[in-house]
Amino acid sequence: MQVILADKAGFCSGVNRAINHLLDQAAQHGSGSTFGPLVHNEEVVDYLKQRSVTSVEKPEQAQGSFLAIRTHGVTPEMQERVHKLDNITIIDLTCPRVQRVQKKAAQLREFGFNIIIFGNPEHPEVKGLIGWAGGEATVVSTLEELENLVIETPAGLIAQTTSDPELYEKVKKTFKVKNPDGQVYDTLCPETRLRQGEIINLAKRVDALVVVGSESSANTKALYDCCRQLKPSCRINNARELPRSFLRQYEIIGVTAGASTPPWTIKEVVESMENENLDVKNEEQFDFDVEVKVAQVGEQVAGKVARVTDEEVYVDIGAKTEAILPASEVHLEEGKGLADIFTPEDDIEVTVLETDEQEGKVVVSHKRLARDKRLKEIEEAYNEDTTMEGKVKQVVSAGLVIDLGSGVESFMPGSLVDIRYIPDFNEFKDQTLQFKVIEFNREKGKIILSRKKILEEEAAMKKEETLNSLEVGSTITGTVKRLTNFGAFVDVGNIDGLVHISELAWERIGHPSEVLSTGEQIEVKVLEVIPEKERISLSIRKTQPDPWTRTIEELESGQIITGKITRLVNFGAFIEIRPGVEGLAHISQLADYHVNHPSEILKEGKEVEVKILEVKPKAKRISLSVKEARGAAVEPQEAEAEETEDGSVTLGDVFGNLFDKEQLTAAQEEQDEQEEQEEQAVQEEQKEEVQPEIIDETVEASGSEPGESPVETPLSEDEPEIAESEDESSAETEAPVEETVEPDEAVEEPEVTEAETEEQEKEQEEEQEEEEEKE
Repeated sequence: MQVILADKAGFCSGVNRAINHLLDQAAQHGSGSTFGPLVHNEEVVDYLKQRSVTSVEKPEQAQGSFLAIRTHGVTPEMQERVHKLDNITIIDLTCPRVQRVQKKAAQLREFGFNIIIFGNPEHPEVKGLIGWAGGEATVVSTLEELENLVIETPAGLIAQTTSDPELYEKVKKTFKVKNPDGQVYDTLCPETRLRQGEIINLAKRVDALVVVGSESSANTKALYDCCRQLKPSCRINNARELPRSFLRQYEIIGVTAGASTPPWTIKEVVESMENENLDVKNEEQFDFDVEVKVAQVGEQVAGKVARVTDEEVYVDIGAKTEAILPASEVHLEEGKGLADIFTPEDDIEVTVLETDEQEGKVVVSHKRLARDKRLKEIEEAYNEDTTMEGKVKQVVSAGLVIDLGSGVESFMPGSLVDIRYIPDFNEFKDQTLQFKVIEFNREKGKIILSRKKILEEEAAMKKEETLNSLEVGSTITGTVKRLTNFGAFVDVGNIDGLVHISELAWERIGHPSEVLSTGEQIEVKVLEVIPEKERISLSIRKTQPDPWTRTIEELESGQIITGKITRLVNFGAFIEIRPGVEGLAHISQLADYHVNHPSEILKEGKEVEVKILEVKPKAKRISLSVKEARGAAVEPQEAEAEETEDGSVTLGDVFGNLFDKEQLTAAQEEQDEQEEQEEQAVQEEQKEEVQPEIIDETVEASGSEPGESPVETPLSEDEPEIAESEDESSAETEAPVEETVEPDEAVEEPEVTEAETEEQEKEQEEEQEEEEEKE
């Protein structure tokens, strides 16, 4: 009988990685547990059990130094439950491909998709996927189930990683027919396709196929289903189940195995099949004259543990020789004995220390080889910049002494323990930490570790992810980290963004501490993201309703309301009439007499009654009048007078056309047009947006000549004096022109102070922010 073994039979990379990791953990830290069978294969479970790694049904039943999450994965709720266990190391051995499907299920759930899972509803992987889908996924295991399913949109289709690829292709086509807009994801493990593709080629060269693996294994079942469609096939757990009568019917037989089938089982099956029809004519065909090889001092040999005592371990190293491994040549952790590390039938590698051919005695060492191998692993981690882990053995004033296993110790300076200041390193005592090797010198026995490097790399990665994921205009949640005079720094995911003081609230804020406190969770809107500068601009006020919207609906011209004086400037007073909404009372609207500065009659912080003169929704500006609210307004028609009998000039002669309604309307339209142009250039706060209107009004007043263009109320303040005589009237007509030069100058100063100064302050704040972030 000729036997051909498939190249890809047995453990996949994920299972192989998981088992090796478990064995390493058991060798370094003693016994441990897995939450459920690591894989669906009874022989693998027994193999691990012999090496002190047992399977438990509940996390709370875990024994030993660690608990491993099996390759099939678990639900998010179970993950949280497992990580709450005290005094035990949690090892997540979930297959990386399963983890990707879990993330996809969580994303579909987040986007509100109806999730369809193709697979076995009783399989641990599928149960875990249902948990990641929020418990609302629908599982189909056959094409018929999908055909009878009513699918609500939007919908997405994913599959158990070990599903039958050929059947999944049919499922995908049916899903797209039922839901053309549905999303289909190829989540099958590539190993499954590769194995089935290999079997198709192998079937062309053989007469029959044998599949080795557990009946409970999904990938073994899928492989067997594929084989049955190609050639006569059978499935067995191990060599003891080989169907002799079936095998004798064929000359060439192909052998394959599921991804959870151990290599020793496959080897046993193949050897049994090859020897089944071995034609032994006579014993002379076998050569028993085999030279017995004697172990040499310093040689590294492989053996199997024969028996264990309190003081020695007897190792079968072949050639009918049992080597003695003394306890002194084994690295034992405190409180542990030889029986805690070695059990009969364990495979072991040792170094020969001495031999006595006459007595047939061989003494070997385990710790020297183990130490050498461990140092090689550490050196590789140093050269390749990979992550390692070890247990904190001792806390000293300068840092931590780390046990790397196999008798190798190293040092982690206090400055490399964390990215934050640690006042007391005792919190790390007896903990298992992850770190990177930043210095390695075998000759001097010097090994320096850094946990800080890992934390910095993780923070940088998360920071980059955050910068790339943030979208301008989106609203996110952050934590207030610190407050400054110019705003608040908010952590939005391992990176701080700045909420400028002008973006804290719609109303004016003197200091961020008035509305925020450190550690507070808040919602912010992303205004700007500059990845290359790692700068994020945020806003709190833009996550809140604009107070102007409601205010404009409630207020109209002619209303008299009460407001609070927030600021006094040369050209008038800013008055808050609603929270976050200010209007401007021009200096000409403060009193019916000439006022040099608003502080002569008003005081910041006081309340005052005002009359709404005009509301401009588009510009978000409100013009107010204090004097008209007090009933002191002078109607233009009352100030006009007819020409006197003696021919003297009246007020109407000099200023009559200033109050011409048509010219006033034209001037207002011109002023509105200027304001709109200014609006495009001004992008600062409300206080800056009010400024262009004031400048336009004052400039218009200063540049107006009597009889040419309308002017604002400041000119009407001197009307009674102008009416006394012609000489005085001409003097007074010039006076307003002189006075209007001062408003021009006054206006120029606020424009520089409010706009340019604000811009300079913001630049200084940004520089200060960069310096603080560097610190």
